Amino acid sequence: MTVAAIDSHAHLYFDRFDEDRDQVINRAKEAGFTGVINIGIDVETSSKVIDLAKKYPGFCHAAVGLHPTHSNLDEEDLMQTLATLESFCIENKNEVVAFGEIGLDYYWKDVPPEIQDRAFRKQLELARKLDLPVVIHCRDAWSDTLEVISEAGHGLTGVFHCFGGKVEEARRALDLGWYLSFAGNVTYPKAEELREAAQVVPSDRLLLETDSPFLAPQQVRGKRNEPAFALHTAEILAKVRKEGLNQLIETTTANSRKLFRLSEI
Repeated sequence: MTVAAIDSHAHLYFDRFDEDRDQVINRAKEAGFTGVINIGIDVETSSKVIDLAKKYPGFCHAAVGLHPTHSNLDEEDLMQTLATLESFCIENKNEVVAFGEIGLDYYWKDVPPEIQDRAFRKQLELARKLDLPVVIHCRDAWSDTLEVISEAGHGLTGVFHCFGGKVEEARRALDLGWYLSFAGNVTYPKAEELREAAQVVPSDRLLLETDSPFLAPQQVRGKRNEPAFALHTAEILAKVRKEGLNQLIETTTANSRKLFRLSEI
């Protein structure tokens, strides 16, 4: 491949990469990747993504945040968590390029929706204060997620990572000015509605991701996912969008660089 690619959403700090993380990153570079955005889900993992960005400067970048399934905190603990995340952003400006992943998840029932909503809205406020783009996690919660962004997301932009909605949800997210990112599940045989949604995304709002180590594309399904495998996802996206593969990769890379302001680092 002759065009540089960016994996806009990965979790390379997971222990599933402990034995061969350097090799995983080298394989990504050999495949043509020039960057990976690693995403935190709580204070501990947000610290880890910053460490990865420092270990692999210019290639790994960090997003810090509190995932909805980790947001079951009382008010005092939530405010302390947000204060810590804010300090991470302020003290590591060269490494932190986004706030997330944050949002709503009604698939898992461990955290009440109203608790998730509180953490989501407060983190949107913090992202606005810090002038950072936002990485959204939305699972089985489209109506409420879009409503929160419509109400509390003014002045913000970001990406719906691992987009899992239909054409209707895609259009609504796009109308709010946000980007959509597609992962390996868009390649699955039964994911026709996802592929239909991918067709309506303007070229300047499309991102490519793996969500490593999850959601390996159909061609390598069952394996631990890693950034280099995003090329399989790119092939399917290019096919359904009737674009050349290099064109699609070039476009998604430019969009990632713009959204996460990587040209400024």
